[in-house]
Amino acid sequence: MLHFDYSWDLSPNRILLDEELNTDKLGYKHGDLFRFTNVNGRQMLVKVDPLEAFVRGYKVNERSNLD
Repeated sequence: MLHFDYSWDLSPNRILLDEELNTDKLGYKHGDLFRFTNVNGRQMLVKVDPLEAFVRGYKVNERSNLD
């Protein structure tokens, strides 16, 4: 689904999402981890499965290599 008229604040340290974007509808929760990846030339954020994050020992807001 494409979304138009959203405002994004991009910086090297963060992506600030638009206030009107309801991430609850997507099932996102506080503490979810995402992997920045490139698939067929398209950059995307892919949600890391909570079990994978636990097994690998990732911690929320900790800088680590998710690959």
